[in-house]
Amino acid sequence: MAKIIDGLSIANEFCDGIRTRVDEIKARGVYPRLAVINANGDDPLINIMKVAESVGIEIDMYQFDAQVNSQEIADLISQLNKDSGTHGISLKSHLPKSVRFRELINLIEPDKDVEGLTTLNQGRLFSGEPGIVPCTPLGVLHLIRTIHEEISGLRAVVLGRSSIVGRPLAQLLLNSNCTVTLLHSYSHDLPEICRNADILVSAMGHPRFVTEEFVKEGATVIDVGINKIEEDGKLKIVGDVDFGNVASVAKAITPVPNGVGPMTVAYLMHNTLKLACCY
Repeated sequence: MAKIIDGLSIANEFCDGIRTRVDEIKARGVYPRLAVINANGDDPLINIMKVAESVGIEIDMYQFDAQVNSQEIADLISQLNKDSGTHGISLKSHLPKSVRFRELINLIEPDKDVEGLTTLNQGRLFSGEPGIVPCTPLGVLHLIRTIHEEISGLRAVVLGRSSIVGRPLAQLLLNSNCTVTLLHSYSHDLPEICRNADILVSAMGHPRFVTEEFVKEGATVIDVGINKIEEDGKLKIVGDVDFGNVASVAKAITPVPNGVGPMTVAYLMHNTLKLACCY
């Protein structure tokens, strides 16, 4: 049976260090502040607020409804860019279809791009230059390193090629000297390719897509998927990985929830602190 990677406990321990560092810079008169822009009424982002409060980071939540237009969000971003007291700006991607996420994300000043999603910061990552890296990939790499002290030379497969998770994670693994394969919905022979992986990460958004036939015995499996399904008349949150099936062959596996999710929020705080310290 696989070791269950307790993302919640690992994130809490990581946040202890962030809290200490926040206290240090507050003593010098710097008060880290994060602005979060959200237009998904079903996702109030309460957990982000709780974690920010726990580490001492000030947070401003800007909640729009589904009728928001691009100009309203653009105007807010412009205002926050000019506000010296705001160190990080996070634009959540679950926006109305009429609002173009990529256009808006690139309005954020790169030195306030706490999610590392502007074209400039993504270019820095792929060029190996210092910059802000997307939170979920950082969290995934952190969890992997709790299992593998050294990952150089290991074979890693990433399922999913989004600019938020898949592509930046593949680059982080490459930068750590892994041999990386990036797969997606048009890839052929997925189970066969995945079975070669020492590290398998799924970020496809397909509930329980990854089964035992995808996993090499002794592999580390990281499940980034957050999928809402109806089962037995109830709404459940499940990952991309068929947990019970895969746990019988993997060396280690993240659960959903309380796997990657808490690490994403922890690294949102980490990146806010980094920006407040003028990295």
